[in-house]
Amino acid sequence: MQIEALLFVNWIFWMAISAGTILVVGLAELLGGTTRGYRLFMAALLVVFAAILVVSELALPAGTAASGTEQLRRPLSLAFAAGCGAYLLASIANWPRSSIAIASGVVGIVALVVLAAAGGTRGVPLFAGQLVLTSLALGAVNAGMLLGHWYLVTPKLSPAPLRRMMWLLMGALALQAVAFAIALLAIGTDPLIGGMAWLTWLRFAAGIGLPIVVTGLAIAASRSPSLQASTGLLYIGLALIMAGSVAGASITYLTGVPV
Repeated sequence: MQIEALLFVNWIFWMAISAGTILVVGLAELLGGTTRGYRLFMAALLVVFAAILVVSELALPAGTAASGTEQLRRPLSLAFAAGCGAYLLASIANWPRSSIAIASGVVGIVALVVLAAAGGTRGVPLFAGQLVLTSLALGAVNAGMLLGHWYLVTPKLSPAPLRRMMWLLMGALALQAVAFAIALLAIGTDPLIGGMAWLTWLRFAAGIGLPIVVTGLAIAASRSPSLQASTGLLYIGLALIMAGSVAGASITYLTGVPV
């Protein structure tokens, strides 16, 4: 059962980072300030992510509570992947595309919520909320970290898009901290008992607490003319949030408490 849970954790990670990234990129494009080169790169990267997601979807086991969502989850996953392909095509052809990106991101997040509703946890609404926040956090830090590289070659690029991504990241992390506390207080402290305790505290410290500090420093560093420091800090934030998202989903399936 634990091996089967890991397959769903893998799917959660790829859907969360893919859906969050395309949603953030679409919103950034709608608000303006990013370059065509950045949008093309992100569109190509998202197609790669979507391909990995489809492979992960097809590898999910049957006979589990979560597998009961297949009839709805799989079409949503495939529609999301198709949306990533459409976004790349529209980016290459320079067609209107922000709505494609935003709609695809929403489809992916709905797929995450559908999976959460399948069970495997004692707090479905909290689990669904955590998955949505995980997607936003992963998307914001991934899109922001990669956008930071464009400031190295385009010094006059406005810092506004990067700052918006960082503030979105800060908000998602803060809400994750609140959801973490609510899950333990309202559902149970099982993750804090026995051999799971160290992983739970590591999930909070490395996956939420430290990224909040790192993001705050990145926002402060964005006030300087160079955004190299902010980009470097977002590298650290991405690694921490990725690890925290995997740990959080794993703990949820192992204990039933959505942290």
